[in-house]
Amino acid sequence: MKQFILFLFVLLPFCVISQVNETFDGPELGSDWIGKDRESFKINEEGRLQLVIKPTQSGSLSIGKDIPYSTNMQWEFDVYMRQAPSNDNKLCVYLYQENAARYYYVRIGRTGTKELGLMRHGKVELITPRTNFANTPLLLHIKVTLENNEQWTLYSRTEGTSSYKLEGSSKYAITAPPERGNLIFTFYYTKTRSGLFSIDNVYVSDRITPTPLESDEPGKPGPSPVELPKLVETEPISASILRYTFNKPVEIKNAVFSISDIGEAYRKTYVDEELKTTVNVLFEKNMENGKQYTISYQGVTDLSGNRLSDFSENVKFKMEGDDAADVPPGSIRINEVMAKPGEAQGMAEYVELYNKTSAPVSLNGWEYRNVTGKKVKKLPNVTLAAGSYAVLYDREKSLAADDRALLIPIDKFPALNDQGALLHLYNASGTLIDSVSYAKATGGKSWEHSVSGWRLCTDPRGGTPGAVNSSSDKAEEPPVDSDGPDTPDDTNDPDIPAITDPVQPGEIIINELLPDPYAGGSEYIELYNRSDHPLSLSALSVAIRKSDGTLSTRYPLASIQPELNTKSYLLLTKNKESVASFYDIADPSALCELAKLPILANTSSTLVLFRSADETVIDEVAYSSKWHAYSIKKSKGVALERIDPDGATQDAANWTSASVTAGYGTPGYQNSQYKGASSGGSTGMEPPLWIEKSGSYAISYLLDRSGYSCRAFVFNTSGLRVAEIANHELLGTSGEITWSGVAGNGSPLQAGVYIFYAEIYHPDGIVKRFKEAFLIR
Repeated sequence: MKQFILFLFVLLPFCVISQVNETFDGPELGSDWIGKDRESFKINEEGRLQLVIKPTQSGSLSIGKDIPYSTNMQWEFDVYMRQAPSNDNKLCVYLYQENAARYYYVRIGRTGTKELGLMRHGKVELITPRTNFANTPLLLHIKVTLENNEQWTLYSRTEGTSSYKLEGSSKYAITAPPERGNLIFTFYYTKTRSGLFSIDNVYVSDRITPTPLESDEPGKPGPSPVELPKLVETEPISASILRYTFNKPVEIKNAVFSISDIGEAYRKTYVDEELKTTVNVLFEKNMENGKQYTISYQGVTDLSGNRLSDFSENVKFKMEGDDAADVPPGSIRINEVMAKPGEAQGMAEYVELYNKTSAPVSLNGWEYRNVTGKKVKKLPNVTLAAGSYAVLYDREKSLAADDRALLIPIDKFPALNDQGALLHLYNASGTLIDSVSYAKATGGKSWEHSVSGWRLCTDPRGGTPGAVNSSSDKAEEPPVDSDGPDTPDDTNDPDIPAITDPVQPGEIIINELLPDPYAGGSEYIELYNRSDHPLSLSALSVAIRKSDGTLSTRYPLASIQPELNTKSYLLLTKNKESVASFYDIADPSALCELAKLPILANTSSTLVLFRSADETVIDEVAYSSKWHAYSIKKSKGVALERIDPDGATQDAANWTSASVTAGYGTPGYQNSQYKGASSGGSTGMEPPLWIEKSGSYAISYLLDRSGYSCRAFVFNTSGLRVAEIANHELLGTSGEITWSGVAGNGSPLQAGVYIFYAEIYHPDGIVKRFKEAFLIR
């Protein structure tokens, strides 16, 4: 198979290419990491690559990537060290191999005071190091540049700093530069310190960016120029979609992207709304094969509003190997059919295609046939990338598809029969590539291909146009008629096989959220296993659903190994100590610290818990700060609690603020506002009772529902109010109000008989009063 797209940069001496940009965001290591020791490396809980072995003796293990070389090179990576390295516990990063006997590498760790250096073969130091690692643990950012194949420069900076230390510079020419080689990380270890190093944010490019340096003069700060984002890659996704990748976040709201003879882009979107570094730009017309264009943009800024230089590049769009006969049947699959969108928001009739191969495939001249409807439509001159989706739909309709999908609007798209139909896909040579006969449609749900056949979509939107299918093996019966053709499952199926006994929708729920923590606190997400059996979280992920219905960055929970027991809680947070410093912790083991989690918006957002393999939604909540109790005037530090764990997640009446008596949060244990369907309807409040251990009075209460607020006072026997216990404070469904026994003037009340009076009131209009005599000691 030879289909691929090339940009040929014909008027400039170089093309902008990001060769490696690895942040280890996923739970699994990418297949482009190579080496015989690959299985000894995993992505740890902090989202860094680490050696995970239990050695019985000293040794070394390596992992690497294949990269192209160029005249100018820049390598960057983060190294986290738990302890100071040594000659026996060190990390060598092999950057460039000129031949079998000559290579260049960064060494981190050796005996002596200076432990960072740039070396070449034979342990020859090109750059004498300046840095030691006496203060550990330490996160160090390393940057190495090679200019004109001869000038080597080594920089470093520590976490939290923006300026680099210049470790040194040296000339050593590459006399016979090869076209490519390997970037290799070799971990040297003793049997007690194999986990000393972990790495992150590996970046390799042929563009050398400016390096702000710290000052060598004591007390004088180094230069701190504004380092604007740099364009690191431009690539065509198809004949009508360009992708621009920057090394830092950019703002594109007022930017204009253009292609000569085609015009301005009609749509520009971030590939990831949180990162804002990669932009897909869509045009109404296709670029023609072999034709020269000028691609350009203007008005791109950084997030602070500083404008980047306008960009313009002359390119030739060339599509090579356009021989559709090379594409075997089954390579492109009809992957999803929405025949009856009904009232599903953002949906229209569509047919989704999936490229199962490892190479782009040109769809130029292909035919989509609605055999039942006796309609044939030619596909345009577009290319479907490897492992990607294309969506065919009516040009006059609006469809909310995934931003990464190849959209193919078709004039007068043949209507899909609600009762079922036979669909064919032919390549330009007339070869039948795929054929599907779908069954009777269900309103608002698409038919999706899965690992075990065809299933109705289980995604809340009703369909997943341009994204991974939602269907599981336990969904509806397959739609393929016994009389019609069927496409057998393929070993290259894009759906990830489900684990044994996968978590089913509703078995684990989102039970409590803290989107707006105190200053110095940490956001958290509490999960609850309401099923009758233990469940593993390792196959689940969490993400924020964007306004167009697609999921933003996925945050896998693969590092959570212990099963969550039935009727148990688990709290996810980026900082356990920041949670524990503000709230009572009933069970420290219920708190799980993860380096990467979704950012929860203070006002409103949609949080989704789903299976990583097939994106089946387990629970989803579109929360709002308006769900707080009306007596809560400031929501900072106040968690939103689910009232009934068996009630509907998206019912606003099933959520409210955590009570003041619980400290406004119950991380990792039963909610203060818990009220299950089986709970009794009694309401009561006891008078103050002296607690010797705490040296204070406790007022116990049990309420029939959540949402009550309370006013409580103490009167003497003459009817004068002498103390205030609570003033419009939100209560839970049960708990204790603590009172010090101090009067309103700040002095302790004298011993004797007093009257306790409390009034609780509910937004529904319910008011209950309690009055009883009690004894002050």
